[in-house]
Amino acid sequence: MAILIAGLAAGVFMAQIFITVGCLTAFFALKDPPPALAVMLARFPPGVFVMTIVFFAYPLWGVIGIVAAFLFIALENGAPGGGLGSPNMVYTISVTLAAIALALPIAILARRLWPGVAGMTVASIAIFGWLLPLLAS
Repeated sequence: MAILIAGLAAGVFMAQIFITVGCLTAFFALKDPPPALAVMLARFPPGVFVMTIVFFAYPLWGVIGIVAAFLFIALENGAPGGGLGSPNMVYTISVTLAAIALALPIAILARRLWPGVAGMTVASIAIFGWLLPLLAS
């Protein structure tokens, strides 16, 4: 049960970072929006967009944290062994590769927003790859 609480706590912490970095990144994107984003902004004002992100961030990242906790339990039983400052090196490498694989297409498609994407990627690797296993131990 403690691992699930650790996963939920890690997810909520990541949601807070996601909202902060996401809103700052959105602010810089809205200063000079690309044409595709300008069409969307014509339909939805920025306030609605930000509040939607805030509304869905906590449940979504909480579920991601719980899934990461289950993944940690599975890899802890299947491939025990610490490394890289984590109680389970296989889990940490898996989280790192998954975060980079998910962030890379976004960073390529939205080249102007790559600092925000990179910041959130590093935060997710740190939170889910190292903090969650340390909280669970």
